[in-house]
Amino acid sequence: MNQRKLLILWMLFLALGVQAQCIFVKSDVRQSMRRVADWQIAHSREVVHGQLNWVNATFYLGLSRWAAIAETENGDGMYYEWLRKLGARNYWQVDQRMYHADDVCVAQMYLDLYRKYGRQEMLIPSQARIDWVISHPSKGSFALDYGDASTLERWTWCDALFMAPPVYVRLYSITGDKKYLRFMDREYRATYDHLFDREEHLFYRDHRYIGQKEANGRKVFWGRGNGWVIGGLVEILRELPRGHKSRPFYENLFVEMCERLVGLQRADGFGSASLLDPESYPSPETSGTGFYVYGLAYGVNEGLLSRERFLPAVEKGWKALLSAVEEDGRLGYVQHVGADPRKVARQMTEPYGPGAFLLAGTEIYRMASEGGTEKNISSERVREIAAMLPDKPQGLGLTYKNREHWNQLLQTPEGQNILKLASESLEKGMPPFVDSLYLHLNKTEIRLPGENMMNARYQYLWRLVLAECMENKKRFLPAIIRGMEELCRQKPWSIPAHDRDLRNYNGTDYYVDLVVATAGNTFAQCVRLLDDRLPIETRALVNCAFREKVFRPIRRCLEETKPFYWFTVKNNWNSVCLAGVTGAALALLPDKEERAYFVAAAEKYQSYGMEGYADDGYCREGVGYYNYGFGAFITLREEVCRATQGQIDFFRLPKFVRLARYGEKIQIQNRVCPAYSDCRIWISPDTFVTDYCNRALGLETGEETCSIPPMDNLSLHFISMFPHQAWPVEMTPEMNRVLEEESDPLHACYEMAGIVIARPVAGSSCRLGVSFKAGHNDDSHNHNDVGSFVVVQGDQTMAGDMGGPFSYPGDFFSDNAYRYPIKNSYGHPVPVVDGKWQDTGRKAEGKVLERRLSDSTDVCRLDMKSAYSSVEGLGRLERTFAYDRREGGSFVVEDVFECEKPVSFETALTTRAQWKVVSGNCLELSSGNEKMQVWIESSAPVSFTSDTVEVNSPAYSRIGIVLKGKSGKGYIRMKMMPVKK
Repeated sequence: MNQRKLLILWMLFLALGVQAQCIFVKSDVRQSMRRVADWQIAHSREVVHGQLNWVNATFYLGLSRWAAIAETENGDGMYYEWLRKLGARNYWQVDQRMYHADDVCVAQMYLDLYRKYGRQEMLIPSQARIDWVISHPSKGSFALDYGDASTLERWTWCDALFMAPPVYVRLYSITGDKKYLRFMDREYRATYDHLFDREEHLFYRDHRYIGQKEANGRKVFWGRGNGWVIGGLVEILRELPRGHKSRPFYENLFVEMCERLVGLQRADGFGSASLLDPESYPSPETSGTGFYVYGLAYGVNEGLLSRERFLPAVEKGWKALLSAVEEDGRLGYVQHVGADPRKVARQMTEPYGPGAFLLAGTEIYRMASEGGTEKNISSERVREIAAMLPDKPQGLGLTYKNREHWNQLLQTPEGQNILKLASESLEKGMPPFVDSLYLHLNKTEIRLPGENMMNARYQYLWRLVLAECMENKKRFLPAIIRGMEELCRQKPWSIPAHDRDLRNYNGTDYYVDLVVATAGNTFAQCVRLLDDRLPIETRALVNCAFREKVFRPIRRCLEETKPFYWFTVKNNWNSVCLAGVTGAALALLPDKEERAYFVAAAEKYQSYGMEGYADDGYCREGVGYYNYGFGAFITLREEVCRATQGQIDFFRLPKFVRLARYGEKIQIQNRVCPAYSDCRIWISPDTFVTDYCNRALGLETGEETCSIPPMDNLSLHFISMFPHQAWPVEMTPEMNRVLEEESDPLHACYEMAGIVIARPVAGSSCRLGVSFKAGHNDDSHNHNDVGSFVVVQGDQTMAGDMGGPFSYPGDFFSDNAYRYPIKNSYGHPVPVVDGKWQDTGRKAEGKVLERRLSDSTDVCRLDMKSAYSSVEGLGRLERTFAYDRREGGSFVVEDVFECEKPVSFETALTTRAQWKVVSGNCLELSSGNEKMQVWIESSAPVSFTSDTVEVNSPAYSRIGIVLKGKSGKGYIRMKMMPVKK
C-alpha cells in the first residue's frame, strides 16, 4: 500500500512538473513575436537613427533570431529577406567609429547571417574592423567623458558589454582564432573591474555614477544598463565553449546578476528604470525588462538557474512585456536613448525595445509547449485544421506573375475600362479621408456621404491593383503603395452607420463590421496578387493594420469578451463577415495555426447564418441579400475548400442543395424575381452565383468565363476573375434526392415563408407569371407585407411588391423604421381596414386555408385577420390568389372581409408602371413593351386614390382601391390580364 501511495505521489509530482513546463504556448509566442517584429519593420523608415546605429542593430539581432523561428516553423523567409536586403544595401559595413563599441553591434546580425548563408561579403567587413582594433589596442581612460572621444574607445560604459564582446566571441566561433577571445576577455574584465559593484551585484552605467545617489539615498543603477549586461552575457555564453577556461567567470557573473535582478523584479513583472529606487520611476520599462526575461529564460533553459525559483519570474516578466504590446504590435514603455533612469510613458518606443522583446521571445519559445490557450475555439481542432493547410498563405486569385491570365483579362472590355479608370484615378490621386463626412451620419442621420467617401477610397486602390496586374509596368505601383499605407494608417475601415459610438473612428476598441470584413478581404487579396512587388515594409504595415483592426479584435471577442453579434446572427452578416475575415486570414497570415484558428471559427459559426435561410432554401431577406449573403457564403466555402483541399466543405448537406437552387427557383420568368422584403426592385439572382452552384453540384452549365466584376464588394466576386471557380461537392445520396425534387418547371414553393412562384408553360402563349406570399411580419429585413404578391408580364414587373430602398435611411433599422411606407404595409399591395395598417411581429401572419396547384391553375386562400389585430370586431379577412396559365393568362386577387361594425375598407395596387383609369372599374398599366388591364369587381362602388412612395429608391405609385362608404362585410376582386398585342 505504501508503495502504491508513493507511486501515485510520484505521478502527481511528474504531472505538476509537466504542467510547470507548459506555461507558454508556442503558437501564442510566435504570434506575439511576429506582431512586434512586423510593427518595427513597418516603421523602420521613421527611425531617426542611422541604419547601422546600435539603436537599430539591437533590433536586427532580435529579428535574426525571430527570422529563424519564422522560417523553420512557418516557412516564412520574409524576415531573413529584409535583413539580407538591409545588409546588402549597406555593403555589410559596420558603423563609422573605429573603436566605438556601439558601432560594431550590427556585426552580430551580419555574422549570424554569414553562418546561415556562408557568403564572404557578410563576414569580411566586420572581421576587418575587429582585426584592426585588436592590432591597434586603445589606451584610452575609463573615466568616460563625452568631450574626450578617447574615453569611448574602450568599453567604458556598461552598454558596451552588449554591443561589442559578442562580436569577438562570434568571430572566434567562426574562425577558431583565439585572438578574438583573448582580446574580448581582457577588455571585458577591465570593464568589470571598473564598473561592477560587488556589494550590490550590479553594474554602474559608467564611472560618473559611482558615488551618486537616488532620491531615496540608494546607489544609482540603471535598469536598461544592467539589462544590456545580462543580454551581452547571454550572447557570450551562447558562443563560449563549455570547456573554455574563461567560461566560469562569465557563468558566475551571469548567475550572480540574475540572483540580484530576480529579487528586484516588480510585482507586475516589469523591471524599473532605476533598480534601487523604483518609487521615483514608477512607470514600467520594457527594454530592460526584455533583456532580463531573455537572461532569466536562457538561464533556466540551460540549467544555470533553478527552474523552481526563476521560472515564475520569467512568466511574470513575459506577461508584463505582452501587456505593453499594442494591438498593432507597437511595444510601448521603452525608455528613450539615455544613460540613466528617466521617466517612461506608454507611447514611448525605440527599436532596441522590440529587439530585446524578440530576444526574450526566442528563449520563451524554447520552453513553450504545443497546444493552445483558447477557451472558445478548440485548440485540438485548430491543430487538426493546421495540418490540412498549405505551408504558406494563399489568396483566391493568380498573382501578377501569371501573365497569360492577366493579359487575357486586359483584352476584355472590362479590362480596358479598368485600365482607363485607373489611369484617371492615378492623375486625381486617392480620394481623401474627410472627418466631417465620416461624422455626418451622427449629425444628420444621412448615411451616404460617409459611405461614399469610404467606398471611393477602397475602390481607388482596387482599380489600381487590377490595372497594375494587367499592365505589368509598375506604373501604378508607387500610388498603390502610398494608398495601401494610407489605408493602414486610417483608423476606421467600417462605415459610419456601424460605428455610431465612434470606437473605430477613435481607434479605441475596434469592431469588425460588414465593410471591415469585405473591404479587408479585398485588401488582403490585392496584397496577395501583387506578391513580391510590394516592399517588405508595406507588407509588414499591412499585417500590423489587419492585426489591429481585424484579427486581434476577432480573437479577443471570441476568447476574452463576447463574440461580435454577427457570429451568431441568422442573417447575411454572418456569412459576409466570416467570408471576409477568413479570406483575409488565409491570404495574409504566415503561421498555419493562426490561419487555422480563423478557419475553425468559421467552421463553428457558419451554421448560424445558414439558419437564417429556411430549411426549404428560401432566403427571407430577398434576392438581393441572397446575392450578397449566399454569395458571401460560397466565397467562404470556396476559401475553406481550397485551403483544406476539400477536407472541410460547408456544402455537404442537403439544405445547401436547396439553397444552391434558390437562385433558379425564385425566378418568375425572364430572370425577373419577386422583390419581397428589402430586396431592390429589378434585382435578379447573380449569374455567377447560380453558375457556381450548378458547377459545384455537377449540373450542366455554360463554359466557365473569367471577367472583372464591379468594384463594390469586390471580395465577394473575386472568384469570378480566375479559373477553376467552383470546388466540386462530394454528393451524397440524400443530396442527389433533394436535387431531383427541385425540378418543377411551373412551381416553386417555399412552405415556411408561405411563398409560391407560378410560371407559364415554356413556349406557351401565356406571358404572365406571378408570385404570392403568406408569411409573417417578423422576418429579417422585415416589411409588413402579409398577403403581398408580384405580377410579371414578359420581362416587366407590372404590379405588386416594389421592394426595399436602394440605400438605407439612417434610422431604417431603428424602432422608428415603420414610419416609412416602403416598410409598413401602406406601401404594399395589401388591405387597409378601418384606416388601420398591418401589425408588426410574429403573430401577424397569413394562414394558408387552401392551396391547389396544377398544370393549368393555381389557387391559394389566406386568413390574414391576425395581421390586423388592432381592428376592433374584425371577424374575417381572407385573400385568395388565383393564377390561370391557360391562353394569355390571368391573375386574380380577391379580398373578403367581415366585421362586427361597419368599417372602411380598401386594397392597393403598387406599381412603377405608367397607369391610367380606363373606366370606373378598370385600370391600365404600361411598362416597357407590356400593357396590362386590371378589372375591379367589388361589393360596392370604388374610388381610386394615388400616392407616390419614394424612400431612397425610384418612386412608385400606390393606387388605393377604396370601397365607398362603410360596411360590415364586403369584397374587392382585382383581375389582371395582359392586353393582347
